[in-house]
Amino acid sequence: MMPSLNDWAKQRVTSILDKSEKVQKSYKSEIKGLGSMLLQNGLYGTIAYYKVREKDSSKEILDHLRSLLSERMKISDVTEMNPINDLDYIKAQTTVLEAVKWLRRYADILIEGEENG
Repeated sequence: MMPSLNDWAKQRVTSILDKSEKVQKSYKSEIKGLGSMLLQNGLYGTIAYYKVREKDSSKEILDHLRSLLSERMKISDVTEMNPINDLDYIKAQTTVLEAVKWLRRYADILIEGEENG
């Protein structure tokens, strides 16, 4: 059975705890802005932005998006930005936005930072 988005997000953020403190802080910061970026630039625009970044945290976010949409929508690798129909694109973007809410919550709870550390 597929895990809930809540459980999926908790697993992903927990995996970040094995990374360096620098990656954790960068990841937490990037996750906080990811929802806004998706709304402003769309799913593929956001993926394009993260693909050109060299940060490890950006690569982690791309891995999260890739796994989420391959599990939930059977999109083999969304980071390749292959053409998909409009309805699937909107559904994928909505799924990612929902997941980002949970990623952000768990990042706030689990990753130490200025606000909670």
